[in-house]
This record gives sequence, C-alpha cells and structure tokens, in this order.
Amino acid sequence: MGKKKDAERIENEWLEFSKSVYEIKSKSQDDFEKYINLIASGGLGLTIAFFDKIVQIDIAICLWIIVLGWFLLAFTLLMNLLSHFKSVKFSELTISEINNKNYDAVFINVERRNKIIDTLNSISLASLITGVLSIILFVTINIYNMNNNPKPNSNPNQQPKPSTEEKNRGRTTPAPPQVKPSNNPKK
Repeated sequence: MGKKKDAERIENEWLEFSKSVYEIKSKSQDDFEKYINLIASGGLGLTIAFFDKIVQIDIAICLWIIVLGWFLLAFTLLMNLLSHFKSVKFSELTISEINNKNYDAVFINVERRNKIIDTLNSISLASLITGVLSIILFVTINIYNMNNNPKPNSNPNQQPKPSTEEKNRGRTTPAPPQVKPSNNPKK
C-alpha cells in the first residue's frame, strides 16, 4: 500500500508541475505576441514620424532599405494578427470536436493546428528581426554617409556664392538710394 500511495503522490506532483509549465508557456506566448506587436508598431510609427529627424531625405541614400524595413514591420503586424485569428478559430474547432466527442480528431488536429500557429509566429519573429535590422542598417549607412560627405557651405572660410542675378549678368552697380540729393549744395 505504501508504494501505491507514493506512486500516486509522485504522479500528482508531476501533474501539478505539468500544469505550472503549461501556465508559464501560455503566459510566455501572450507576452511574445504582445511584444512583437509593441516592437513592430512602435518601430514603424517612430521611424515614419521622425524620419526627417533621423536622416535628411534630400541627401539620404539606399532609401529602399528603409522601405523594406517598414514593409517587414507592417508584415509582422499582419502575420501576428493572422496568428491570433487562426488561434481563436482553431480553439473553436477543438471545442466543437470535444463537444461532439470526436476525441480521435482532437489528438490529430491539435498538433496540426499548433504547427500552423507556430509557423505564423516564426514568420512574424523573422520578419520583425529583419525589419528592425533593415532600419538600423539604413540609419547606419546614412549617418556614415553624412559624416563622410559634409554639407555644402559647412566650411566657414568658404566665400558665399554670388546670387543668381550676379552670376547671370556679371558684377553690377548697386541701385542708388531712393532719396535724391538737393540741386543746391550748400557752400
């Protein structure tokens, strides 16, 4: 009898441990999706809103890299949304199978459905990482480019360029004052 009670106690401890691992896994999945959304939407919003503060658009190079980064962050958000949608639908199907006492289908379908959700989550993660790296690469390239190619007129010893009028006509005599001197100069 003692061995049987010990075996039941050990099995109950493992069941409790299994439940706690499942709860941690569930919380981690929720946090994962929340953080993916937060990073992707924050990165997308910040880089679009402050783009002109990060890099001057008129001298920026490799613009396709930041466009790719924005596309990947938007794609991340869409993939994560699809993952949530599919998860809800798959849960409803599993509940329906349980309610219909179709237990064999539950075992077969749950694994297949979880693989689909895992694939969508993996795509979201890869897209997020690639998008963030693209934006970092774009900023790095352009900061390096701006440092190696100083802005025109940034040299204080450089003479100012003549106005367009002077360039086209050569040097001209400035216009006289609008008030004419009197005809009778004082002696």
